[in-house]
Order: sequence, then C-alpha cells, then structure tokens
Amino acid sequence: MARSPTDTIKFLTPDEIGRLLAAARANVRDRALFLIAYRHGLRASEVGLLRAGDLDLRTLRLMVHRLKGSHSGAHPLQPDEAKALRAWLRQCPQPPSPVLFPSNRGDPIARRTLDWLMKKYGEIAGLPVAKRHFHCLKHSIATHLLEAGADLRFVQDWLGHSNIQNTVVYTFLTARSREGAARRAFLNMPRY
Repeated sequence: MARSPTDTIKFLTPDEIGRLLAAARANVRDRALFLIAYRHGLRASEVGLLRAGDLDLRTLRLMVHRLKGSHSGAHPLQPDEAKALRAWLRQCPQPPSPVLFPSNRGDPIARRTLDWLMKKYGEIAGLPVAKRHFHCLKHSIATHLLEAGADLRFVQDWLGHSNIQNTVVYTFLTARSREGAARRAFLNMPRY
C-alpha cells in the first residue's frame, strides 16, 4: 500500500518556524540562512550555491540557483530578509567571500553542516525530532503559501518545480487550502 503524503512529508507550523528563527537569532549568519532557505524553499545543497553576487539589496532581489532539474530564477526579497542579510554582511569576514553563506573555512556551507545546524536549533526551539531536517523548510514554505491562499502555479514557480505534480502533493497537507478553495468555488453557485 502506498504511503500518503501526509505520512511522509514533514513541515513546520508557522509557530515552529518562528521558534526556529528565534533560536538562531544570536548567530546572524545562521538566522539569515534559515530565513532565506525557508522563504525561498531552498534545499541544503542550494544554500551552498548562493553567491554574494546573486544578491542585490538595492532592488531587493536574490538569484536562486536550483538543482535536481528545478528552474532557477530571480526572487524578490521581503524587508525582514533584507534586514537579516544586511546584518550578516556587516559581520562577514574580510575580505568578503564570493560565497553568500561560507563555512568557517570560507567554502560554501556544506549540506552536513546545515543538517547539523537544523538539529541544533531545532532542539533549542523544541521542534519534534522528525521535523529537525533541513528539507522541512522547503516543505514548510510550500504548505504555508498554499494555506495563505497562493495559487498552485505560483507555488510551483516559487519552488522551481518543473513538474506540477511535485507541487500538487502539498495540497494534500493543507486542509485550509481545500476548505478555502471549496468556499471560493461554491461562493457563486446557486443555493438549493
């Protein structure tokens, strides 16, 4: 018997995201990278691809490089993301690295390191052990966008999915999106 997406996909609630970001607040690099990874639905390996040149704080844009056959593209930044990135860039080691989120050695931050950080901050934030995986951030933004009423095609584009079926799976996780879609669909239908 095939497992349901609700059994296999773990995502953080908005409260859990808030607790995770609060746990990382003391480290400006980690807070910025968690916020960017969550908001833009980045895989751990995609965080390491970000370069300082991909960031334009004047126009509030970030070039996101996708892997696994997904589509790359320029994403707008929200004011809190720009603030977190500015705080990180003020603290960056000099001379500045071409890597946006370097390791202590100046290399792109490794997937293992990001997973370790997720476990560390997840424990501080009191997240369930099953949700202390970096990829939960990508699952979280997908479900949060759908619950907020975002169009499925927008979420597909935002996550860089080349196949809509990779996005549709998130609709099974959000009861609110199903309820909202039903309300909108039946709003103008005749009443019996």
